[in-house]
Amino acid sequence: MRYQYLDARLRQAFDDAKLDRGQRALLQGVLRALDPDAHLGEHVAGLNSAFLAVTRAQVALDSHATEDQPRWNLLRRIIATSLACMDAAKPAYAHGGAKVLAAARRTLLNVDAAIAADGHKLDPQITATAAAKLDPEALATAVKGWIAPLWDDPSIELPLRARMIAEVAVVVAVHGRDGRQLRADLLRWLKNPGDLEDVLWPEPRRHVVALVVRGARVLRHLDELLPQARQEPLHRNRLPKDDFLKNAVDGSSVLVRLPVVAADSHTAALLGRRALSEVLDQYAAGERLTQLDIAPVWQVSGPTGRVTRGSEHQRTVSNAYPLTAHWPAELRSAMRVANLARQVDAPMASAGLAWSALEATGLDPSKIGWLAKVCALQMLRQHLISLHVIVANHDTELRKPLHAYVPATGVKHHLKSVDAWLEVLVEHNRPNEQLEAAQIKAAQQAVTAVAEDEGGLVQDLVELWRTRLADAKMLAGWLREQEDAAAAVLEWLYVTRNLAFHAGRFATPADELTAHAGQAVADLTLEFLGNWRTVERQRGEPETSAVDVYRRLAQRSDQLKARLKRAGSVRRLSVEDISGPDEKWWSRKSQTAKS
Repeated sequence: MRYQYLDARLRQAFDDAKLDRGQRALLQGVLRALDPDAHLGEHVAGLNSAFLAVTRAQVALDSHATEDQPRWNLLRRIIATSLACMDAAKPAYAHGGAKVLAAARRTLLNVDAAIAADGHKLDPQITATAAAKLDPEALATAVKGWIAPLWDDPSIELPLRARMIAEVAVVVAVHGRDGRQLRADLLRWLKNPGDLEDVLWPEPRRHVVALVVRGARVLRHLDELLPQARQEPLHRNRLPKDDFLKNAVDGSSVLVRLPVVAADSHTAALLGRRALSEVLDQYAAGERLTQLDIAPVWQVSGPTGRVTRGSEHQRTVSNAYPLTAHWPAELRSAMRVANLARQVDAPMASAGLAWSALEATGLDPSKIGWLAKVCALQMLRQHLISLHVIVANHDTELRKPLHAYVPATGVKHHLKSVDAWLEVLVEHNRPNEQLEAAQIKAAQQAVTAVAEDEGGLVQDLVELWRTRLADAKMLAGWLREQEDAAAAVLEWLYVTRNLAFHAGRFATPADELTAHAGQAVADLTLEFLGNWRTVERQRGEPETSAVDVYRRLAQRSDQLKARLKRAGSVRRLSVEDISGPDEKWWSRKSQTAKS
């Protein structure tokens, strides 16, 4: 799935429809944000969104009023992180929704003032009233109105355009759109364009989902637990050889059909699986010696009668690598719980387990600020590497000078030097030698040529990062914004864990995004902790505790932002080992000098 928003078929469809750069960037930006393989900083689950912040704040306020979860002090932290995300997104709402956003901000500030005054004696009626005042749907409606200016107005400045596209993507995801299905629908729409809003936000309609439950031939009382569901026993030897269920039936199995209201067939399959999975909790409790599970294959009959078949998304690789080549003792339980979080169907439980994985490293709510700062550092590195991948995934001839200066190696195409790529992006570099200057200039021209040839999202991203890296203060501001977004995710993970494990909540708005974000944060955290452990082992040094790693890297993040604000240039910034044990983050030298 990854990078299909840049594939030849979609590009040809854009060419045939004569889309301009901004129109291409809008569609590609939304598809990238919905890509299940996107890293935390690219995926909708990790984007800085006012709509998502208000949605979560409303859930927290309502839950506090009815269940006293989250507690008053945690509720205040949720309000603080929500306000930070809303303030970051504020410029985009000048194109619609500014008054609704301002009203939501005042509501949250009033609750914050009440908490400051009353503390644990906070009146639940205050939070109930505030929850009723917040209107995330009004924000969603405003965001849908941005499609027209994004499609027709090329004068919108690039940073603002990128922020608007991100907000659009979040509203599309919360509406229940699957990225794979959306791509297919856009390909059809481009052949006969109509109202783009109808493609991004189609009216949810009735679908019938067929799933196979293995471990039983009949589910007694299913129609009482899941009204309108129908079932029929499956016998492997009675199925036609070409039946798509053939490989799903193993021993006693039953086919369950249930109606689901959803925006598209892939989302219908997801919702149907989730509903059936929750019902199976009943049967698991009643049949303690029997293991029931849902096969990965599914079939959905749409409202027009069109049948779609598929399987649970599962990415495969030729070579799988461990986090480290040894057993890092402190991370073993965290790795185990993080792996379990990926295997759980229920989003709330998955998000709770993701928090537990972080907790197993020594994280507690008082240290969320530390980890948020580390996430910002690591996301800077991830964004730069991701940009190289999409640029290098282009025309072979155009990118040759780039590959000569910034080579990749190994089956995973790892950059030999992330700093070499940074040198190419920083246009005001001062190379030490004339030969190197010529190489960098050729690589920079290659990047420009690739970006102009590709257009759309690739050209936008190249220009965005060149702009950020040309202004040290702007980069410092971007790091702070990523830190705020990560803090909001981490605080909400903790709330979700409490709601799921203490208050018994099975669902909240956008909980699928919360689960994805939880897994992404756990993966990112294990990535830099695993790298830190590997370096220490290679040097024969004792292992630094994860909490001390968080503290040291949080200090590094603060130092980097302060240095960027003073320096006026990123010429010495090094991202090669920005989250590693060595303090080399402000020591970049030219490639020639290093060799």
